[in-house]
Amino acid sequence: MAARKKNKIKASLGRRIFCFFNYTFFAILAFAMLAPILNLIAKSVSSEAAVLSGEVGLLPNFKKLQFDTYRIVIENKSFIIGLKNTVLVTILGSFSSLFVTACAAYALSKEYLRARKVLIVLCIFIMIFSGGLIPTYMVVDKLRLTNTFTVLWILGVFNVYNMLILKSNFESISSELEESAMIDGAGHLTIFFKIYLPLTKATLAVITLFSAVGYWNNFFTSLIYTSKPQLKTLQLVLKEIIFSVSDIFLNLYGGQSAGEVTAQSTVAACVVVATVPILLVYPFLQKHFTKGVMTGAVKG
Repeated sequence: MAARKKNKIKASLGRRIFCFFNYTFFAILAFAMLAPILNLIAKSVSSEAAVLSGEVGLLPNFKKLQFDTYRIVIENKSFIIGLKNTVLVTILGSFSSLFVTACAAYALSKEYLRARKVLIVLCIFIMIFSGGLIPTYMVVDKLRLTNTFTVLWILGVFNVYNMLILKSNFESISSELEESAMIDGAGHLTIFFKIYLPLTKATLAVITLFSAVGYWNNFFTSLIYTSKPQLKTLQLVLKEIIFSVSDIFLNLYGGQSAGEVTAQSTVAACVVVATVPILLVYPFLQKHFTKGVMTGAVKG
């Protein structure tokens, strides 16, 4: 122990100053991001009197707690429909996107693929310059996908950014593994599913998380391409509640509780309920997150 203390290099004054300001800056940044969330949660469980009197800050007034806002939200039929649609779209879209992205990344990671560089340039081009809203709508309408459940997930099934991350990860895998497998009689499907995918679990987990968050937060697709109430996603329902919530809404869905909750607390409860499910996914993928991004970002 004494030898370790003697061999320990003392940090310079400049290093200590840098660490102090660095930690202080990120602590302030973390607080700035966390404060609105805490305020939102506090408002969602606070009574009308506490919210209107300004008693609610980062923490609610524990003497004036109420949970009727969550009952109002959960008993809202549109909210339940939107939640169900969003969960289905997120699951189906995430795994479909993962499969399509992985297939494209595997093909483009092969140097012997003809027109490989041209295809990569085209992928990057469409990532930067999209086709535009009107042409996309015309294509979707021509394919008769408007007002269908399919349109909610199929438009985002291929993500160029995720493909480039996974492609770099595939390129870092030793070619000797593939050659050895081919000598043993393995084809591309066997190599893809039994070698490449198992070796890139961390990156696949990151891509799944990226896709899931994208699908969960997407309301534009439902807004533009669907008009049926049964096809609304959670974010679109949430937007409608935020813009239409009023005393009339509370009287319709809150009944006798309308005097205990406010529009602010109802909106806050909607946001909390919409955010919590996707937040619960992150802890299960956290250990893969940093490793997956770093592995896919650097080739070697």
